[in-house]
Amino acid sequence: MTKPLQQRRLGRVVGEVGLDLLEDARRARPRIMDPADVEGLHDFRVALRRLRAWLQAYRGQPGIDFPNPLRRDLRDLARATNRARDGEVMLAWLVQALPGMPAAERGAGEWWRQRLEDEVAEAYTAADLAIETHFSELEARLRTRFGNLRTRKKARAPNFGEASARAFSRLHERLVAEVEAVGSVDEAEALHRPRITGKRIRYLLRPWRDTSSDCRRAEEAMKDFQDAFGVLHDDLVRETAIRSVALEQATGELDARLADAARGERPRASAPRHLRGFMSLLNENRQCLLAHYEVATGTGVAGGIAELSAHLEAACAAMRDSS
Repeated sequence: MTKPLQQRRLGRVVGEVGLDLLEDARRARPRIMDPADVEGLHDFRVALRRLRAWLQAYRGQPGIDFPNPLRRDLRDLARATNRARDGEVMLAWLVQALPGMPAAERGAGEWWRQRLEDEVAEAYTAADLAIETHFSELEARLRTRFGNLRTRKKARAPNFGEASARAFSRLHERLVAEVEAVGSVDEAEALHRPRITGKRIRYLLRPWRDTSSDCRRAEEAMKDFQDAFGVLHDDLVRETAIRSVALEQATGELDARLADAARGERPRASAPRHLRGFMSLLNENRQCLLAHYEVATGTGVAGGIAELSAHLEAACAAMRDSS
């Protein structure tokens, strides 16, 4: 008779789930450069994030050893894909926003779209090269490590349920503190922290979905939380990007005008031609940011952080329940 997940040996479960996550990354790998598959890179990145969260949750437990170089290489590979995915998300938003822009302001969006398309193509090529160079070797190291965990026995190690509950409790406490530390919509770093911790909690809950209704409800609540903070994060990144590209365009135009003046041509002191368009994009994004901030700081559920915490506490108790 199969033991309940709570009672199973820690190393075996960590190894089995780790191998499943590694397989998710392996399957997504060939899809990344397929122009017909818009989710290939996203799915590969999600698999890497889940792997990182999985290693982080259980490292240091008796019999569980993930060396720093292994975790660092996994982190670096995930980071090598950031620019491609961020640019892809930005471009999708801009393409959707362009038709609604007034004709007089659309030039700014078209100017940015052309630049983004080139940047995304370049970033995809760089990401694919990094993956091609490093993933196979990293996959082999992880596969060996997870395979050894499945067969290694450690008498003093806690069972999977107790080990999971300990890791889960630490993350829950951190999440509550991070949410309560947020003071305003302009605190980008403070808003970033609960988003990352929320992802780690949700990934930790996934193996428990089919074993406990409390864990399933907690995972669903964390998805709402993650979605709310994810949308807010996109708004914050976009605001910085719009400011940056507007300054870049205006500076380039100003340099050209100064060069013309230095050659004796008649000077023009009007505003850069795309300034109004970028200001419009920035204003529209700010309104979305403010609305999404209200949703996210309510933690994405009707009862706020208290209701979310109740779901997480029930899930933690279910992990420890060995009856």
